[in-house]
Amino acid sequence: MKFTHIVIVGTGTMGTDLSVKLSVGGERVTVVGRSGGSIDSFWTRAGHTASDMGVDLNTDLLQLVTNMTDVEWQDVDLVIENVREDLDIKRSVFRELCSLAPADAVITSNSSTFGISKITEGLENPRRFLGLHFFMPAHLVPLVEIVMSTETDPKLSQDLKGSLNQLGFVPVIVKKDVPGFLANRIQAAMMREVWHVLENDIASPEDVDTAVTFGFGCRLLAAGPVLQKEISGLDVTYLANKNVFPDLSVETTPPPVLEEKVLGGNIGMKSGNGFWHWDENKKSEVRRQYISKLKASVKVLSED
Repeated sequence: MKFTHIVIVGTGTMGTDLSVKLSVGGERVTVVGRSGGSIDSFWTRAGHTASDMGVDLNTDLLQLVTNMTDVEWQDVDLVIENVREDLDIKRSVFRELCSLAPADAVITSNSSTFGISKITEGLENPRRFLGLHFFMPAHLVPLVEIVMSTETDPKLSQDLKGSLNQLGFVPVIVKKDVPGFLANRIQAAMMREVWHVLENDIASPEDVDTAVTFGFGCRLLAAGPVLQKEISGLDVTYLANKNVFPDLSVETTPPPVLEEKVLGGNIGMKSGNGFWHWDENKKSEVRRQYISKLKASVKVLSED
């Protein structure tokens, strides 16, 4: 599957980063934004994204419009919805997309909250709907989850996987439209235990991060969790799980250590305070280091 024209709906961080990555990769991309919203800073942010990637912004292939009817729909073959995480808004956008896009265009949602089945409920031609879940920052993190509903065409999923691979992404197919899809389900399980550790004063936030980064975190660059246990031995893993699982958190709601931060407005870099205090200099330096290490990590993973 070779794309002729990709439409991205939404000019937020994810939509901007995706549009730049796809356009510098040689794809024609039209981005639809709402006048007066994040569209006003789109080109500035797109320039920063291109700079992160070490490339020039390809304005020949990247177009910005303020209305869906301004898109040249006749040759569109892929749509990626990136609007706010509001189910009613997403459903409204999908209804409009179904009326505008060609009948054979693949229509996807980058939602991290709502499954594609819920967003497209009641719409015609469900075989062409997929979740296409990218990870921030989307121009640097290569993973993308292709999420199938029970009605998605399996061949379409495989074709899309091949196309995204050629565009520099690392796609995986999620065969069931479950909450959290694949990677976020695994990450959520880890974070539940992280909050449990902090809530019970087992370790400090700094030591939690150090343990993950320099323990199994660096091992995960070399091998995923299943392969790691194949290497170390499933028998060892079985015994460790048997001993540790009974003591792990089984909470079904976020604990006070997180809830109190959020209710108090201490949500991290965005507010200036979280588990740490963030002034502008510290934010800039940590973000610079984060981007640099992400790029180095991807380079290591791409060596094979």
